[in-house]
Amino acid sequence: MRYGYFDDKNKEYVIERPDVPVSWTNYLGVKDMCTVISHNAGGYSFYKSPEHHRITRFRQNGIPLDRPGHYVYIHDDETGEYWSISWQPVGKDFAKAKYICRHGLSYSKFQCNNNGIEAEQLLFIPIEDDVELWDVRIKNKSGRLRKLSIFSYLEFSFHNIEIDNQNLQMSLYASGSNYKEGIIEYDFFYEPWTYHFFASSFNPDSYDCVRDAFIGNYRTETNPIAVENGGCSNSSELGGNHCGALHKKLLMKPEEEARLIFMLGVGSREEKGSLIKQKYSVLKNVDNAFRELNNYWEKKTSIFKCKTPHQGLNSMINTWTLYQAETCVVWSRFASFIEVGGRVGLGYRDTSQDIMGVVHSNPEKTKFRIIQLLKGHTSMGYGLHLFDPAVFEPEGNKLPGVKLPTVVPTPSAADIIHGMEDVCSDDALWLVASICEWVIENGEIEFFKELVPYADGGEGTVYEHLKKILDFSAEHIGKNGICQGLRADWNDCLNLGGGESAMVSFMHYWALNIFIESAKQLGNEEDVKRYITMAEIVRKACEDELWDGEWYLRGFTKKGIKIGTNESEEGKVFLNAQSWAVYSGAASRERAEKCMDAVDKYLYSKYGLHLVLPAYSKPDDDIGYITRVYKGIKENAAIFSHPNPWAVIAECKLGHGNRAMKYYDAILPYNQNDIIEIRQSEPYSYCQFIMGKDHTAHGRARHPWLTGTAAWFYTAVTKYILGIQPTYKGLEIDPCIPSDWTEFEVSRKWRGAIYNIKVKNPNGIEKGIKTILLNGKKIEGVIPIQSAGSKNEVEVVLGR
Repeated sequence: MRYGYFDDKNKEYVIERPDVPVSWTNYLGVKDMCTVISHNAGGYSFYKSPEHHRITRFRQNGIPLDRPGHYVYIHDDETGEYWSISWQPVGKDFAKAKYICRHGLSYSKFQCNNNGIEAEQLLFIPIEDDVELWDVRIKNKSGRLRKLSIFSYLEFSFHNIEIDNQNLQMSLYASGSNYKEGIIEYDFFYEPWTYHFFASSFNPDSYDCVRDAFIGNYRTETNPIAVENGGCSNSSELGGNHCGALHKKLLMKPEEEARLIFMLGVGSREEKGSLIKQKYSVLKNVDNAFRELNNYWEKKTSIFKCKTPHQGLNSMINTWTLYQAETCVVWSRFASFIEVGGRVGLGYRDTSQDIMGVVHSNPEKTKFRIIQLLKGHTSMGYGLHLFDPAVFEPEGNKLPGVKLPTVVPTPSAADIIHGMEDVCSDDALWLVASICEWVIENGEIEFFKELVPYADGGEGTVYEHLKKILDFSAEHIGKNGICQGLRADWNDCLNLGGGESAMVSFMHYWALNIFIESAKQLGNEEDVKRYITMAEIVRKACEDELWDGEWYLRGFTKKGIKIGTNESEEGKVFLNAQSWAVYSGAASRERAEKCMDAVDKYLYSKYGLHLVLPAYSKPDDDIGYITRVYKGIKENAAIFSHPNPWAVIAECKLGHGNRAMKYYDAILPYNQNDIIEIRQSEPYSYCQFIMGKDHTAHGRARHPWLTGTAAWFYTAVTKYILGIQPTYKGLEIDPCIPSDWTEFEVSRKWRGAIYNIKVKNPNGIEKGIKTILLNGKKIEGVIPIQSAGSKNEVEVVLGR
């Protein structure tokens, strides 16, 4: 079933039927203020932290899923009929009213046509101001004079998610509201520095600051008493639950248009609210702010643009996959309708991988994240699996330390530094690639020499941090010479403790080779020799100990039992062991071909590659929590999205363009746009996992947006399928495409130069370069780095 379509011209996904099976969300804000918004204007806002500075309320896992929200109601003052511009919360019959939602890059637009009134609500957050703007436009198309009342509504949060959801005996009396000069101010007693405000471009006819006064007893957002009555009660109060409701009466002639701006902001009325109200009551300033936001994204999406025979790939890579990866870098992984802000900070492996996808489009934020991760790196060489980077910030950058009345022991900084029992063996290895890719993209090799403190004291250069990461993996190996699994590797549910992880050893080899290239650039020949020797030891151990005959083992338990072997009844074949054996370059050609054939034979489905098969049905704590998850869900034989691009990359390295595209197409959300009754989740966002074939809901996608799948699929397509990869020596072009592609084009900006690349495939091959012309001249190998400001025409012909 189809609910909407991709509008590539406007970089929007257009939802024509808002009764989708689950909430389809979007992210507003690119700096400090963020709103997670649904296709029906449900969701919540926060400032910097979804845990510690919530702005609006969200009832997680509620019915419906996305309430409350940021709503605009319209009341016909003559007939008493009322509706919302977004389909929900009022939910008018589709036979009587038409609704459309347009999710764009950091904005969402809701449109409604009901009873001769056309209405639109545009939500976005300007780049430079901590305010969410609601740009509301009403047009009277009924052919007669109309008397209307417009109402805004949002519910304020108690600011901290802990007291939003528990200990209400404290939070219900910790906040207050007041109204003055057209602005609702909301304060928080326990944090006297924290205020929010809600304002508008007009002088309200009435208002409500108290939620219960606006909604009424035994009612919900669907039928609020204030809207039903056609006016608010001018309520405000100290204590209780608070809202932002402003009401304006309109007398509209036929064809007349009205435009109202609502403003949800951070700060007090005096310091921020009045200034913001004054600024954005000028419509030109609203238009300019929206234009600046569009320009912001146009600049990012123009760095890499492709035109291929695959429309879904074009739509996703040119817009949505980059956008999703950017969202993960900017807002981390803890603010969605599933990750509701109950924990915050940075996941070490998560953030390290997210960085890799957007070093070209967001060099400032990725460098900022890299520094944060380095500060969360210990002198022993491991990273802190999940940590709040604010812990390592100077005191001057922190909020005043006012303690809440409820006594909770305050953890010390030392408590943040967890011991070996909580180390995930893969965490820090990802950072090696992230940093090296950032340096290559931005040409700042001096970054390796910057000093950054360790989490547990002392400091080292960025380069020294990387050496400690590589040495840590070399030191923590098991009796087979394979890296220890520790608390877990990439798979949080594969808890091997003293066992060994094939994936981490393959990753170690991969990271070593990436680092060696950087050491060569720095002229550190002793390190080059040392780490080449280390890499060969790792490669040999992998080849000697992990080959199972048809595929690679996933590892060993602490008792030495093989995991991912043909000898096992369950959990025979693991995807990551095969893809990383090939991606890392550790596998011989013969074994690489064999193990990826096993992936295709045993793990493929029309919705993507399973993480492992057969599923586990018997608990085995020597293997880990994976054996205690229902079959076909998450780590236990679901189609876990994150590892799928690694298989695509592996096939590209083997030159299998057809198979790489087969895997890409299977899990591509775009391709599931017309089977939403199966997928349910957004067709423009990768989800964490898809139910596996052992589950009754095979093909159902869950947990959208916050997954490393986006960054990795962006990498897999741009650098391996399309084959455009920056290196220290220059721009490498080495596509691996389906044999039926006759040509494609890419425009790539790199270090100030533009490369317009045209690739032709006259003989229908999957991989192999016959000729490369740079500005009409034949070259061999990589394209040399061209001068900033130059425009370069590159012609590539594939062939043998």
